Amino acid sequence: RRGHRHCDRARLIMAMQSGSAVLADAGKAGREAAIAVIDIGSNSIRLVIYASGGRYPFPLFNERSNCRLGEGLGEDGMLQADRIQVALAAMARFAGIMKAMGVTTIHAVATAAVRRARNAVEFTGPAEAIIGQPIEVLSQDEEAHFVSQGLTLNIPEATGFVADLGGGSLEVVKLERGVAQHSTSFNFGHLSTVTTEDLRNAFDSTPWLAGDSSTRIFGVGGSFRALGLAYIEQTGYPLPVLHGLRIPGDEAANLLSAFCRESPDLSGVPLGRQKTMPVAALIMLGLFRRCGGGRITVSGTSIRDGLIADRELAAGDRADFLQVVCQEISRASHRFPGVPEALVDLLRPLFRPRRDADDASVSVDRARFERLLEVACYLSDMCWTEHEDVRGDLGARRVLGLPVNCVTHKERIWLATAVYHRYVGRKTNKSRPPELGFILSRRRRAEATTIGLGLRFALTFSGGTAQDLRKMRMSHDGKVLTLHVDPSCASLVDSHARRRFQQLAQSANLVPQIEGA
Repeated sequence: RRGHRHCDRARLIMAMQSGSAVLADAGKAGREAAIAVIDIGSNSIRLVIYASGGRYPFPLFNERSNCRLGEGLGEDGMLQADRIQVALAAMARFAGIMKAMGVTTIHAVATAAVRRARNAVEFTGPAEAIIGQPIEVLSQDEEAHFVSQGLTLNIPEATGFVADLGGGSLEVVKLERGVAQHSTSFNFGHLSTVTTEDLRNAFDSTPWLAGDSSTRIFGVGGSFRALGLAYIEQTGYPLPVLHGLRIPGDEAANLLSAFCRESPDLSGVPLGRQKTMPVAALIMLGLFRRCGGGRITVSGTSIRDGLIADRELAAGDRADFLQVVCQEISRASHRFPGVPEALVDLLRPLFRPRRDADDASVSVDRARFERLLEVACYLSDMCWTEHEDVRGDLGARRVLGLPVNCVTHKERIWLATAVYHRYVGRKTNKSRPPELGFILSRRRRAEATTIGLGLRFALTFSGGTAQDLRKMRMSHDGKVLTLHVDPSCASLVDSHARRRFQQLAQSANLVPQIEGA
């Protein structure tokens, strides 16, 4: 049906499955077996195996083999025999791992190198026999679709250009508030031989690539990640998380230009990328200038995220993937049911609009606050089983390192700050991740601290159960923060609870008041 799909061989292989559930549309709910994605690119073949017991397909295994399948794919359009053998050896290893893990659903896709090769069947035939199912060779449009799907799963309102630079091709998609407007694919990548003039001619022939200094490029692929690593090392950027890393236009241009020199400065570029980085940088710089030279945001997403989003997630799960992930964490970590929802209801009144903000800005700020508040409530018991002396530090570090791409750097710091103060309170003698002191504005850091203190007060007051959380509420008039307590649980408001409520009110710059106790 797609690309080099060889129907007769596919039917034979499918018959060999003896009814195994390997079809991509075999159902998205109730499957307990693991899911695998095999991404066969020009430079590498990657296998990712995802857990499938809950709504969040957590990666259980993630390995890349740098097979360089597309190396030597020149004007004759032929895959080289030695590269094919290396790639088949990687496929055999991956097949063994999938069998050991009991994988029953496999999404195997190939991109530019196999798509362009005249002798693709010399690889796909044996490879399909090894894994026991067809390999889907994506067209240029399909590849661009899955790349953009992977990005918008994690950045739903993305506006700008998604650029996926691989070994043999460059896919570019123009997004407007998460919706693809245009897409194209260029037949060059970091393994190609290409000149500045070649790039200029290719990019200039695509009118919709034109942008301005406000335009964003969301960079996907190993070359963009290498650019991000170099930026972190050379600038001392405080958070070593690549996804969501924003590189200002002038700094991006300077870095890329340094990579392109006759004697390139490759400080911070991983050793495995240094050989191909000058060509990659030449391509990235040419695209960056054509798109207006605004800003590059490094994306940790990939075509694999798009495949999972398209074929394994329900529409509700795609709406806000961060909530899905944190709900899964909550189910595994909270001591008692119903607590996160009760916490959200209790702490929602702590929202404080910015001074002189108009109604539209207040609405946007409120939505952002309530989203992060909900996530913080889901994460509020994630380190309860750890030693009390290190809960705050461990909790904050776990949030900073959440293995997801649906959270920005500022959101990571905000949530980590909230979780830290949920465990530590106002103590100053506890270990604390240094990253918490960067990136956020003073106002937003104070907001996150207040939420952390609110979580600490509420979970202490209630013993971590939802029943008594539902028997109190908060309100404020801009000056006084009032805790309304049902008389049936007035005995819970002891001196300890009063002190923590006072700390919460002071953090919010409000006067504490308790009614009903």
